[in-house]
Amino acid sequence: MVCVLLVEDEREVAELTRDALSDAGFKVTVALDDRTAYQTLEHEARSFAAVVTDINLGTGVTGFDVARCARRLNEAIKVIYISGQGPHAGQFSVERALTVEKPFDPRDLAQQVAAFIKN
Repeated sequence: MVCVLLVEDEREVAELTRDALSDAGFKVTVALDDRTAYQTLEHEARSFAAVVTDINLGTGVTGFDVARCARRLNEAIKVIYISGQGPHAGQFSVERALTVEKPFDPRDLAQQVAAFIKN
């Protein structure tokens, strides 16, 4: 089973996205804040095929920071950003990342994640 780390500080968005990713066949670990994301990555980075992270985590730390940490610990990890900040949100992203704009249909996001992981 393909494992995905979902980093989203809005609980409702996290739950809907987790459910859609799970329904698409992913094993999903949810982090509702950057601290939990960092702890999870420190222990399990190599087990994740992808990290799906909101860019604005509301705590001063961004999804860009989480993605850089993930890539430092697992160079092969795929990065998918979710953002309500418009089309230029990805300008600070890691290389080879996908940005999906909010609002999004969680099922569509799950399909995009699946396609992105396969490539």
